[in-house]
Amino acid sequence: MTSLQEIIVILSDLKQSLIAFHGVNPVYPPPNKSETMARVEEYIKLVVAAISRGDWPLQLPIHGSDKMMTWKAANQRRKCLLLFHLLAKSHALLRTNTTSTKRDIYYEDVSLWGNQPVLDSTVTQMTRLLNIPRRCLNIGATSKGLVAGSLNFLDGDGKLVDCQSPTGILIPNDVEKLSQFRSKAFHILLVEKDSTFQKLIDDKIESFIGECILITGKGYPDVNTRRFLRRLWDELQLPALALVDADPHGISILAVYRFGSQNLEDIEHLSTPQLRFIGLQPSDIEPLHIPDEAKLPLTQRDRSLIDSLTQRPSVTENLLLHEQLTVLRRLNCKVEIQGLTKIHPQFLSRTYLPAKIQSKSWI
Repeated sequence: MTSLQEIIVILSDLKQSLIAFHGVNPVYPPPNKSETMARVEEYIKLVVAAISRGDWPLQLPIHGSDKMMTWKAANQRRKCLLLFHLLAKSHALLRTNTTSTKRDIYYEDVSLWGNQPVLDSTVTQMTRLLNIPRRCLNIGATSKGLVAGSLNFLDGDGKLVDCQSPTGILIPNDVEKLSQFRSKAFHILLVEKDSTFQKLIDDKIESFIGECILITGKGYPDVNTRRFLRRLWDELQLPALALVDADPHGISILAVYRFGSQNLEDIEHLSTPQLRFIGLQPSDIEPLHIPDEAKLPLTQRDRSLIDSLTQRPSVTENLLLHEQLTVLRRLNCKVEIQGLTKIHPQFLSRTYLPAKIQSKSWI
């Protein structure tokens, strides 16, 4: 049996073990349009009534729970008005059966929002309050992630999208409307950076680890890239392996894909718990004898992020992942994926990834 055949068998076994261990991801059917509009109208009335009465601090019930959302500080009065404006905007989008991105909403009235993060936090606040995924409110996100490899599907207009492109294609904005996923791949390789994504395409990575689907979120992933990865698992049950930098930010990005962000996961259901960490693992730095010029010292920001990550329940419950952060702290250095080119220009494609899969060295 050749090395490539061995890798394909190992990936097939991994697929079965992931299915057996995780089972089927829970499905949370969103409310229909009329239910969503009724819920938005209910909260518009609640906000108007509270403001009319001069209620302060302002408290609103979080839909479907016994918890309350509270605004106390004087500087939060403006946030309440922005929330009301966004509720009205969402209602208009639903009523006219149109969609808009956060970016579009921001540029419709820059003076109102002041900056993009203010709008972002208001959108998150609204989805939490209504307990509805943002996509159900007709407020979308602009994709920045790319996909390439053995995959095709139908987009929201019923057009066939073929992902076998030499530079990758942009992940569609309307991930929920994609259908009829087809692939001859044996797995998904999730890559942190666009530059590594492109190099793997150029190196014809499929020649060394079998047919695969490549995805990159170009750093910290957007909602659509995360949702797209989750949909690929749900539709195709292909094992997904993450390739990130051996640094705290790489592991943080891995955690967002695998466990979800602390802001959105309870509503949006974007995580892919089946994702496995293949590299670049901090524990690989010493055995690979990575040259010193490829190593960078940890900054204080890096150390603070390590401390934060090690306190997250999702990390503390995963002893092997927690150990990788311990190794980072002990080595007091970090290495980017590109650092492997210091060993050989094609070391990542020809040697590192095949060896990691053959040795089943994922976490």
